[in-house]
Amino acid sequence: MEQAYPLNSTPPIFTPSRPLALARSGAFAFGITGLLLLGMTQLIATDYRAPPEELPPKVAPIHLPDLTPTVQESLPPAKPQEIPPALQPVKVESRVTPGEIPTGITPPAVDDTGLDPSIISTDPLPIYKPAPRYPRRALSRGMEGYVVVEFTITPSGGVRDANVVGGYKNDGEPTTVFDREALRAVERFKYRPPMSEGRPVEKHGVRNRIVFKMAE
Repeated sequence: MEQAYPLNSTPPIFTPSRPLALARSGAFAFGITGLLLLGMTQLIATDYRAPPEELPPKVAPIHLPDLTPTVQESLPPAKPQEIPPALQPVKVESRVTPGEIPTGITPPAVDDTGLDPSIISTDPLPIYKPAPRYPRRALSRGMEGYVVVEFTITPSGGVRDANVVGGYKNDGEPTTVFDREALRAVERFKYRPPMSEGRPVEKHGVRNRIVFKMAE
């Protein structure tokens, strides 16, 4: 666009001082730029060093006492006991020695009492005598012996009031190891009961010897 001027005004006239002002401005700018570049160069050329490293504080040496290692002696495990050999089975022979029980038949006297001559009196007769059990303690010790037992035979043929008169080893030494089994065997005895005038009656003071002997 063309610049309009008033009719009465005259256009500006280019004077020779204008280029001089421009040159001064350029020189000034060039100088400022040079100074900036110089300052940057000085900053780059500055030798920066790291701050000195501080040494750690000194620690006094630690003196440990002489340590003696403790040795614990361990005993070897105890040797297990040897298992004793098993007992060999022992054949046991238990027998009962029956007492002598006489059986007598007494004919009744014939008189004027009017008794039947068929009425008789008899002593008891053993029917069943089981063998006693051998005591385990006596068997383990190899003991033999016998027991004398006294008892009463009832009218039904059973046994009651059995008691031990004495128990002995084979060498005659008294012992009670056989007593209980002897009593148990006697309590199972069975008899034909004693008869008196044709009727069964009790018989007191009957004795038997129960023998305990191991088979050979």
